Amino acid sequence: MANNYFQFKQFRIEQSEAGMKVTTDGCFFGASINPVNSGIILDIGTGTGLLALMLAQKTETRIDAIEINQDAYEQARANFENSSWKDRLRIFHTPLQEFQPEDLYDQVVCNPPFFVNSNLGTSNNKNQALHATTLNMKDLAEHSARLLKTDGEIWVMYPQIEMEQFIRIAAENGLYPHIQITLKNTSYGPVFRDIIAFRKNEGNLTKTVDVYIKKSDGAYSEDFVKALKDYYLHL
Repeated sequence: MANNYFQFKQFRIEQSEAGMKVTTDGCFFGASINPVNSGIILDIGTGTGLLALMLAQKTETRIDAIEINQDAYEQARANFENSSWKDRLRIFHTPLQEFQPEDLYDQVVCNPPFFVNSNLGTSNNKNQALHATTLNMKDLAEHSARLLKTDGEIWVMYPQIEMEQFIRIAAENGLYPHIQITLKNTSYGPVFRDIIAFRKNEGNLTKTVDVYIKKSDGAYSEDFVKALKDYYLHL
């Protein structure tokens, strides 16, 4: 029987009630984000709290998180409370569309649901985590722009086709790619996730990185190990 938790070097993610469990690409996303060192970070749709906790390990700044699903909210809140950074982590049980914080954010991060017009499963928690029924691309772009400071940035991860759609929608809301990281399972495989940091000032990409998870012998690649060595227990 699989564990209902994922143990990292400095924190544990309990995930029995969350629709979205800890995934390899989600961990790589969290490790790839360069968090701000001052101001406030917002994690949209935090799920288990994975991204917020990974960023809390890397920065001293305050991190807010929002989550619409009741079970995931309770689980993330417990994960925050049981971490070493509980004094810098806050979570709100609210949809993004209704979130009205007192302050604007220096950085927003989101691993959004991306299935559209797909058959829903029997688990409401999993449906909300995976299907864009409560958080579509338009709402994510529009409200991220609303919540970001003028010089702020938003980090998002989508599959490649969906990311192409989001880039167009983001531009309509004044958000433009700044950093791009592509993720493959192997060096010879297709890109299965795009990670992009968007800013409000239009300009060319300043950094593009291609990473693959495993080498031909099944071992983790050097780039993947470098990204996750401070998190994974056995790296």
